[in-house]
Amino acid sequence: MEKFLSGIERFQDTVFPSSRQLYEQLAAGQSPHTLYIGCSDSRVIPNELMQAPPGELFICRTAGNIVPAWGDNVGGVGATLEYAVEGLKVTPNVVVGHSACGAM
Repeated sequence: MEKFLSGIERFQDTVFPSSRQLYEQLAAGQSPHTLYIGCSDSRVIPNELMQAPPGELFICRTAGNIVPAWGDNVGGVGATLEYAVEGLKVTPNVVVGHSACGAM
């Protein structure tokens, strides 16, 4: 836990000040342009992979980037996709897989 608390402190001391204007804009609302659906594998970092700063991607991550068929169940994945497409009007939608996926 100490590692994460130190990381938050470093973010507050170094990253946030240099990007203050961006974070202030994002605090007012979001308008991402792309829905990213990908694996929740800890080795895959969507924003880093796509070279996208905060606010550009609306991210849905599941083990093996598995998305249940529409109407099969009510849950987080369906809610995330519906909010992205209907609420935020995000397009395009990108599904990203990766090698050595343990879920697949």
